[in-house]
Amino acid sequence: MQNKKRIKWALFAVSVLTVCFMVQLKLQAENADTFISPECVAYCEEIGGQYAICPELLEAIMESESSGNPKAQNGNCKGLMQINVTYHQKRMNRLGVTDIFDARSNILLAADYLSELFLEYGDMGTVLMLYNGSRNALKRGEQGDYTEYAQKIMKRSEQLERLHQK
Repeated sequence: MQNKKRIKWALFAVSVLTVCFMVQLKLQAENADTFISPECVAYCEEIGGQYAICPELLEAIMESESSGNPKAQNGNCKGLMQINVTYHQKRMNRLGVTDIFDARSNILLAADYLSELFLEYGDMGTVLMLYNGSRNALKRGEQGDYTEYAQKIMKRSEQLERLHQK
């Protein structure tokens, strides 16, 4: 009987420690710096500077769109920033991009598109919904009814900005 109690208490203790560990990991992940490669972070800083776009916004989009995988592909959307090659072929030609999977080129395309959206619409939530191809993005943006995607990117971008100000 004593052994059963000890085993139950040991299992209980392990369960509690596991839950505590998982909560700690979640909190660290939410406040962690980006897992994006240093090379891609440098591209975000360089290209963000060229286009007056916060590098942390580019990083947050990259985290969400591809988890930092330059070879990510979902239908016609390709690379780090999930650029739709059909929709952005003219942009690729104008910017001289020949390899959609090249990290710098992919970030450049995204920044160019985001810059265009910011010039036309101004509102970050609306821009992010348009970037993501969200339904009724303009109407939702006017109402301040941002999608989960837009909210997630804005929140993560803000977290990264705070972390980088250290």
